[in-house]
Amino acid sequence: MMMGLGKEKIRELPKEFSGDLPAHCRKVNPYLPGTLVLETTGYEEKPDLAEKIAKDPALSDWPAILLVDNCDEATCSVQEFLWTFFTRFEPAADIHGAATEVQRFHVGLTPPIVFDCRMKPWYTDVLEVDEATRKLVDSRIEKLLPPSLR
Repeated sequence: MMMGLGKEKIRELPKEFSGDLPAHCRKVNPYLPGTLVLETTGYEEKPDLAEKIAKDPALSDWPAILLVDNCDEATCSVQEFLWTFFTRFEPAADIHGAATEVQRFHVGLTPPIVFDCRMKPWYTDVLEVDEATRKLVDSRIEKLLPPSLR
């Protein structure tokens, strides 16, 4: 869990990326303030990339960085961003920080905190909905969802 506590603002969150992309990065999208999405080399080719990115001084201003296989797909909507983020990383293995500290059994990470959201060889294929099923559900969604969720 990431927590932001306190009354005083600690820093201004970056909204634009400038500079050179790190090695093995093809594309960048500053998707949210303080959150950088990097399209990178695949996991199989460079499994230790997230750890290296976390220690890259050129990215130290970004509190959160996501490594993805396809930047355009991961950031085309909030739904796709959240889907990519929360279904493509294992918390125990795929979160890295510039530095790690343990205090009384609590792990603390020094930003940037990098989430490796690239597809891994042991993941199942992404489930795709066929167009006929999508149209059927879309045509009935008003009847299925209560008004508060529409």
